[in-house]
Amino acid sequence: MPRLTRAIACSVAVLCATAATPVPPDSIPDPTFRRVSVHLGRLEPELVAFRRDLHRHPELSGEEARTARAVADRLRAAGLRVRTDVGGHGVVAVLEGGRPGPVVAFRADLDAVASRAPDPVEFRSVIPGVRHICGHDLHTTIGVALGLALAAVRQDLAGTVMLIFQPAEERATGARAMLADGVFLERRPVAIFALHTAPLESGTLAARPGGMMAGRDVVRVSLNGGGDLSAAAAVVRRAIEATSTITPARRMESAAPDFVLAEAMPARPLGDGLVVQGTVTAADDAARARVRAAINAVADTHGVPGVIARVAYESRVVPGVTNDPALLALADAAIAVALGEGVVREVRTIPPAFSEDFGHFQAEVPGAFWYLGVSNAARGWVGLPHSDDYVADEAAILVGARAMAAAILVRLAAGGPGRATG
Repeated sequence: MPRLTRAIACSVAVLCATAATPVPPDSIPDPTFRRVSVHLGRLEPELVAFRRDLHRHPELSGEEARTARAVADRLRAAGLRVRTDVGGHGVVAVLEGGRPGPVVAFRADLDAVASRAPDPVEFRSVIPGVRHICGHDLHTTIGVALGLALAAVRQDLAGTVMLIFQPAEERATGARAMLADGVFLERRPVAIFALHTAPLESGTLAARPGGMMAGRDVVRVSLNGGGDLSAAAAVVRRAIEATSTITPARRMESAAPDFVLAEAMPARPLGDGLVVQGTVTAADDAARARVRAAINAVADTHGVPGVIARVAYESRVVPGVTNDPALLALADAAIAVALGEGVVREVRTIPPAFSEDFGHFQAEVPGAFWYLGVSNAARGWVGLPHSDDYVADEAAILVGARAMAAAILVRLAAGGPGRATG
C-alpha cells in the first residue's frame, strides 16, 4: 500500500463500534460454505507455514519471482489452471466450478517493502533491507487458501473463481500492468474482491460503500506567451492549493470522505514557457469534479495579460478504492452469516496519506474491498502497515479466507453477468 502511514490508526479509531459475535463455522446453514470453512481449518498449519516462508523471503515491487512461483506451484498442484508473468510477475489462477455461472475474482498483492528496521518475529526476513510490513504475505496466503479450499468443493460451484496475484502494488503500477496484459481478456469477472491488513483487532473487518481510499490526480498547467509567466505561475499555484479542504499538515490525520488535499510544486521551465504541476488527493468524485472545474476556471481567468494557460488533468493516476454499494452490501450480509453480526464494521473517515491501485480493477468490474484486522491487544501486536514494529496475528488468515469465501460464494449464487443486487 503506497505511502501508508499512521494515519490509518486515526481512521480505525472512528469505525462504528459494533461488538463482534462470531458464529461457529459448523453452525452456518450453507452446506458449501460449511465444507469450505472446515477445509480451511484443516489447512491452517499449512497456510501459516506458507505465510512464514513468504515472510522470510520478501521481494520488492517488480522482483516477485520467487513469491509468484510459490503461488503458481501450489495452485497448480491443487488442479487450478494457472497463468504466470501477467503484467510482470503476476499470477492468475482459475478454478472452474462443476456448474455454469458467473466469474468472480479475488485479488491479492505479492510485493514487500524496503525496511532496515529489525524484524520482531522469529521467522524474520532473510533478505537484507526488505520486509513484509504491509501484510501482502497474508493477502497472498489468503488467496492461496481460497484456491485450495474452493477446489475441494469445485463440483458444487455454480461458476468460476479467478484468483489474481498482483505484483508492484507498492509502486501503484501492478494493477494497470495486469489489465494491459489482458488479465480479463479471456473471461471478465462480474465482481472482484480484495482486502488489506489494518490495525483493527484480529477477528474483524471494516469497509464502507463508495469512496473508501483516496485516489490521486495529477494536474499540469502550462503557461506560455509574452506576459509575466512567473506571476501567472504564482496565481495558478495559489488557485490549486485553494481547492484543499485540509492542510498538508493534516495528511497524517483522518478526514471526512469528501476531503480534498491539493498541492502544487514550484513552476519549472518547459520549452518557451513554464509548467506548474500539482497533485489532488480525494476519495469523493463530486469533490474531484469541483477541483477540476476550479482549476479550469483559473486557466481562463488568471488575470495576467499576455499569458495563455492550458490545463492537462489526469484523474486517478493512483485510483484508490471505490466500493460498489450493492456488491458490498451483498457480501457483508454473507460475511455476517459466516462470521457473526458485527464482524464487519463501517469505516467513517478516510486517511489522506495513502492510497491503493485496486481501483484500476474496480474501474473494469464492480469491486469491494475491506480492511482486515490483524492486531492483537493481548499479545501487544499492532498490525499497522509500514510501521517498524508491524506484527500481524496469523489467526487473521482464516478470518480473511472465510470472509472472502463467503463473499465469493454469495456472488456466484447471485448468478449471471452484471452487477450484484443485494
